Amino acid sequence: MEIIPVAELKIGMFIVEPDCPWTEFSFALQGFLVSTPEQVEIFQRKCRFVEIDRSRSLNEHYAAPKARLDRPLRALPPAFASAPESPLGRRPPVFSAEQVERQKRRRRFLDFLHGQVGDAHVQALSRELAYIEPRYDGLQRALQQTLQHVSAELHFDFGNVREGVRDVAGSLQRNPDAVMWLLRLKSMDQYSFDHAMDVSVHALLLGGHIGWRGQRLLELGVAGLLQDVGKTQVPAELLAKAEPLDADEQYLVRSHVASSLEILMRQAHLPPEVLQIVSRHHERWDGSGYPQGLRCEQIGLAAEIAGLVDSFCAMLRNKPYRNAIGHQQALEELFALRNKQFNPVLMEQFVQCVGLYPIGTLVEFDSGEVGVVIQQNRVQRSRPRVLLMLDADKAPVRSYRVFDLRDPDCAAVRIARALPGDAYGLSAHDYYLG
Repeated sequence: MEIIPVAELKIGMFIVEPDCPWTEFSFALQGFLVSTPEQVEIFQRKCRFVEIDRSRSLNEHYAAPKARLDRPLRALPPAFASAPESPLGRRPPVFSAEQVERQKRRRRFLDFLHGQVGDAHVQALSRELAYIEPRYDGLQRALQQTLQHVSAELHFDFGNVREGVRDVAGSLQRNPDAVMWLLRLKSMDQYSFDHAMDVSVHALLLGGHIGWRGQRLLELGVAGLLQDVGKTQVPAELLAKAEPLDADEQYLVRSHVASSLEILMRQAHLPPEVLQIVSRHHERWDGSGYPQGLRCEQIGLAAEIAGLVDSFCAMLRNKPYRNAIGHQQALEELFALRNKQFNPVLMEQFVQCVGLYPIGTLVEFDSGEVGVVIQQNRVQRSRPRVLLMLDADKAPVRSYRVFDLRDPDCAAVRIARALPGDAYGLSAHDYYLG
């Protein structure tokens, strides 16, 4: 740490403590990266000296720490462990019998999708799956390696992550159904990892929907993968707590934004636009977010996208303090927050983007039969392609039957409602040809 007079304060310096109370400032987080001339002026107006941390500062103000972090990053769960020959020295992953069986069921379903025959739409999905699956696997490996290196406080290869995100972005533009299936069927059943993949893919999907291409879209997808790496410095028992957090605990959880920036700032090759998205993805349209309490256009559209899809994806997975909810309910809850926590125009675009019956949605026909949506209809959103799972008596079907609601033969078939993922004893892990 270093104490300097405010006259020497520059953009890019990380302030640990001013010589006046933090309550004098509107900044929501104690510990602050100076990023604008206006912020410099505020500190110069209110203080005489500030304590800065050069190991958390940027560009020419950065200096390597003289000692290791006070709170070393915890090791990742066994599912992230690398092979014995890895320089990180971790053991190979250990999966339970249930996890192994679950992965087999998912593989069977993915093979079913690969092997479909039919019209041009069906063949296009099969071709895209064949192309993108190995590249998607590569992105998962790159993310695993990145998280391992973050845990060990080692430099990570941003290039592999970037190329994987580029491949996924291209696939989403050609045929989004393929990646959306891989997102479900190649889940690692580990919340932090799966959530990072969820957020990145949905951010790319929404960014592409509103017309973003190239570098701008790539930065958005990379930020989605990396924006929560700082949670590795939050106590595990706090993240797993089911009861409401007190003020101190909430402060610790919210500090993951600063921790993420601290980790990522050491990667000199990360674009500043990625860092900005990471720093602002918890800001909200009405100013109720953190760490700075930014509002409306102050947040920036990329960070707004990251925050919206982060909230959406979190609602679809079980958390200690809340059970997962269905796609439709999540959209309804978020839509109720438009013009409050979320940009109303962006919210409406997101609803259009993800669709009425997205991949993997359980639906019930007016006949009482139940199926899972395996392919969207981009023209007629209410007429997707559905794989039948239960008959009208809610008994499992004996053979696979696909209803393509676009076909004239299915003109009389109607979807009565979308169902929660665990309806009628089915679940997101078990209804895939299990």
